Amino acid sequence: MKATLLRDMTCRPTEAFPDGVKPAGTTVEDRRAWRLVQMGVATPADDECRRKAGMSPERMEAAQAAYPKVEAGIHPDDYAAYDRGEMLGYNPDGTWIPGPNATEDLELDEEDDEFDEDDDDPE
Repeated sequence: MKATLLRDMTCRPTEAFPDGVKPAGTTVEDRRAWRLVQMGVATPADDECRRKAGMSPERMEAAQAAYPKVEAGIHPDDYAAYDRGEMLGYNPDGTWIPGPNATEDLELDEEDDEFDEDDDDPE
């Protein structure tokens, strides 16, 4: 079964890949190649892989779009902000690492995010 890599992937150094990196475009022949397709890092290179992966073209495209977010550790709630370039990842305290399209008001302070019943009290 064969799949073609869409991105550079690390591997054990071999004679063919002494630096331990299989470049994008490399065709991988392995009985588990279908898993690379499901992860979104490869496309099926033969019918056996396509059948075993069991994914529509739309699902393969979605997996390929999701992989960089998963690799970066982005929480699904933040996928849209990541896609818009508003954030690149997280600081150790959980706040966003600003992206190229970040604005100052993207991340609310914890105290601003909590509901305070007295805020709407007219008295």
